[in-house]
Amino acid sequence: MKHISFTKYSILGVLLVAASCTKLDEKSLLYDQVTEDNFYKTDKQLAAAVGGAYSPIYGYMGSFFNLNEVTTDEVVVPTRGADWGDGGHWVRLKTHTTVSTDAQPAGGWNFGFGGVTTCNKLLATLAKSSSPTAATYVSELKCLRAVYYYWLLDLFGNVPLTTDFSDTKPPANSTRAEVYAFIEKELLDNKDALPKIGTGDGPYYGRVTYYVAEATLAKLYLNAQIYTGTPQYDKAIAACDEIINSGKYTLMGNYADNFSRNNIGSTESIWAIPFDGVKAGGFNMDMETLHLQSQNTYQMNSQPWNGFASVQEFYQSYIDPTQNPGPQGTVVGLDPKGTPTTGTVDKRMLNNFLVGPQYQADGVTPLTDGGADATDPDGPAITFTPYINELQPNAWRQSGARIGKWGFYKGMQTSLDNDVAIYRYADILLMKAELVARKNNNWNDPVTLALVNQVRVLHGGVDPFATLTAATFAAERGREMFAECYKRQDMLRFGTYNNAYRFHPADPDTHVNIFPIPEPQINANPNLHQNPGY
Repeated sequence: MKHISFTKYSILGVLLVAASCTKLDEKSLLYDQVTEDNFYKTDKQLAAAVGGAYSPIYGYMGSFFNLNEVTTDEVVVPTRGADWGDGGHWVRLKTHTTVSTDAQPAGGWNFGFGGVTTCNKLLATLAKSSSPTAATYVSELKCLRAVYYYWLLDLFGNVPLTTDFSDTKPPANSTRAEVYAFIEKELLDNKDALPKIGTGDGPYYGRVTYYVAEATLAKLYLNAQIYTGTPQYDKAIAACDEIINSGKYTLMGNYADNFSRNNIGSTESIWAIPFDGVKAGGFNMDMETLHLQSQNTYQMNSQPWNGFASVQEFYQSYIDPTQNPGPQGTVVGLDPKGTPTTGTVDKRMLNNFLVGPQYQADGVTPLTDGGADATDPDGPAITFTPYINELQPNAWRQSGARIGKWGFYKGMQTSLDNDVAIYRYADILLMKAELVARKNNNWNDPVTLALVNQVRVLHGGVDPFATLTAATFAAERGREMFAECYKRQDMLRFGTYNNAYRFHPADPDTHVNIFPIPEPQINANPNLHQNPGY
């Protein structure tokens, strides 16, 4: 354990030192005074420099999360009176009426292109290096840049391709197919130069490896029909198999251990962001989802913001009323009309949500809210209920199952210590299951059933599926991958993103399947054109 802890803080040190450099003026020591003679000669110098390209990733659980989760049927940010109004942009996210002046598309754009620009800047500087190891770092940066572009491709579609840091001409949009082809080529051309190492391998924890590149290819190919109109099932399966057959990763016996405070040892983690509450912040789920009074439960140094919650129907999807109660017992949920319903507990449900009465740090004294809504039947006693009375303007302050997936702990800071997996082995298994089913047009393919049940039985602790449909598979994938930034992508692939669901009317047009290019970018760049429909 001491070795693991040291490894995490070692990589944090590299990333943070480099990140601090990138926040300086462009005429800083790192870029203005670097020459072939005084820097980028040793491996340590190269690693420190390349670490700067990872600093934008610490925004992953910000606007990127919001665009991919709040727009779906599993996460909602209700307007609770004066709280979370914010000009209506959270409601627009949920109802797919986002406009180009809203904060979240701007945050997502800056997240992606901040990474692209940093990679381009470092690649231009690394070209001066005479180190024999510089080529490996160049490949790492090119693969990392491809990941940033994959995220931009998914969110915005027709984004500009820019790879030359010295070119100051405002870039024009590239087509989605062109961006797709660029990402594929960059990954294929550079992945073999990266180390083929797996979970917990010291200095590469949190960095792009061969298997991170393969996972990115798998994601790219999985969604190829959305991006280009042409499915790529065989390519996607091959990328998944490269990871599965490597023997580097295994499912964790306890689902919760993938997300706990000390989750650096997860054998499922293909690529994780090494967050730290003090040294590497940016993961604020505790602040975003917990009630103001939850500060007393967890002895936090700040009062939470009482916002993010799960949608009731998604919470209830973990309850199977057809099964007899198993070793996990039973759980009471609420149907859409508020009627109690009982079914078998999925262990993932117990991990992913906070529901029920809330208590002080002693676990005995109830938390109360003196500002509770007069119409709330639970009164001042704080009880997190799956039911949310309305999206706006006066959602009850304690309503909504809270997002508890990353285990909260006493003494939390405004940022959590828990690392966040970008790519996880269970996801790869479910991806292959889906791809085999789509390729063979058979959701009951033995390979598909075996892969799904491997994850479901171990992580959920519930009975295996005897049969599957596209809908039951999508629901199972949702239960496993809740709040891991893939639900929007999944709903688009399964054709449900534009449907009507809780707090979201059916979309009149599919232009909302990508987001508007932020208005400040359009105004600053005459060569950039807005996405259709915005």
